[in-house]
Amino acid sequence: MCDQKQTQAQRLSSHLDAVRHEDRRRILLAIRDTERWRPSISEFDGSRTPVGEPAIPANLYHRHLPKLAEMGLIEWDRETHRVTRGPQYEQVRPLLAFLSERYDE
Repeated sequence: MCDQKQTQAQRLSSHLDAVRHEDRRRILLAIRDTERWRPSISEFDGSRTPVGEPAIPANLYHRHLPKLAEMGLIEWDRETHRVTRGPQYEQVRPLLAFLSERYDE
């Protein structure tokens, strides 16, 4: 029983970490109701350094997209920048619903 509680606590911490940063929340919310999504520089702060073609913010490319992919929350094609829901996405969906009901993004 103690192992189960510890596992649940670790999962919650992981989910909270996933939604902690505004850009990661935007990514996760963007794929909530669509099969595929591709970030664009205009959806984020336009003053950020762009990467690749089509251009996306550098810190999405180097930090947030890889982190969410590693967590299994998204699948990300580095060449096209297309993002789809990952195998673990459904586990974070209730938290996203809670956040979107109470806080406007």
